[in-house]
Amino acid sequence: MMRFLCRTAVFLVCLQTLPLWAAPSGMPDQPGALTVTTIEFPDLKDEQRGGRRVPIKIHVPQQQGKWPVVVFSHGGGGNWNANFAQASHLASHGYAVLCLEHVGSNTERMKEGLRFMDNVKAMTRGSSEVLGRPKDVSFALDVAEEWNRAHPEFKGRLDLERVGVIGHSFGAYTTLVVCGARPALDWLTPPVSPGKGLGPDLSDPRVAAGVALSPQGPGEPFFLDTSYASVKRPLLGITGSRDKQQVAPPEHRRRFFDLLAPGGKIFIWLANADHLGFSDSKGSGQRSLPSNSRTDAQPLVRAATLLFFEATLRGDKEAEKGLSYESLKPLLRGVVNEMEIQKK
Repeated sequence: MMRFLCRTAVFLVCLQTLPLWAAPSGMPDQPGALTVTTIEFPDLKDEQRGGRRVPIKIHVPQQQGKWPVVVFSHGGGGNWNANFAQASHLASHGYAVLCLEHVGSNTERMKEGLRFMDNVKAMTRGSSEVLGRPKDVSFALDVAEEWNRAHPEFKGRLDLERVGVIGHSFGAYTTLVVCGARPALDWLTPPVSPGKGLGPDLSDPRVAAGVALSPQGPGEPFFLDTSYASVKRPLLGITGSRDKQQVAPPEHRRRFFDLLAPGGKIFIWLANADHLGFSDSKGSGQRSLPSNSRTDAQPLVRAATLLFFEATLRGDKEAEKGLSYESLKPLLRGVVNEMEIQKK
């Protein structure tokens, strides 16, 4: 049975023409050869969850082909444009990128009453949103399956045998949970029985690999030490020395990688990269909150993300080799002048 309802017709909102040349080998931070079409679906609703809205903006190559699917989850207080430049970059290399808007933790919700930080704290501890965000990703994949069967724009063009998920901040939490991490119940409001310990398994078996930008270490508000052992699929985490966690210093984010089970896991630590440097709305017409490191961090973020998905979703061995210090070192610049890469 179809799980969603769209009352608004699909409409083209942006046609972004990118250079019609392939990025040279060793330059995965550069745009790909494909022209990217962006289409909005603002009124999708998950009828199995009381009609919860899950808006989706899809970035997809205009050219014909069958494209691996990547779902993008924004941070707390963000929206479907928060990672516009990163989504467009992936699409230009042959991916269909579904940028979600999580309505319980979006920009509109953050601005309520002009209580910005209070609202962010509330949304990252609200049980309906903390446990609902991963279900938004699963719903988006249900929608993509329906589009692939019957939608005139997408029929037969979405490769749902090769699915990835990526997210920043609250979106990194979402990514980790969809990839198998178990959320903590300890800080949820209202409480969810039994009130403490590991929450439900909200992973989606269709997701083959994930990228967590600013992944969280254990502790309030999302995870326990035991949350990470159930992540059994390839995962890339990227963070930096100025990427503060809500109630812990940046170094605490390293604990995320320490607690993961071995097997296809990669961790990249960027010197001087701050929290907001891991998202980029450029190209959307929306202004990002300022970051001292975004200009210098984004080439590395784009390159590593693309190489990781090329390796895990397309089985590209050369891309896998490219996820090394020596290969990515030429992209170090400005304040982001050093990095560390770990694998296990």
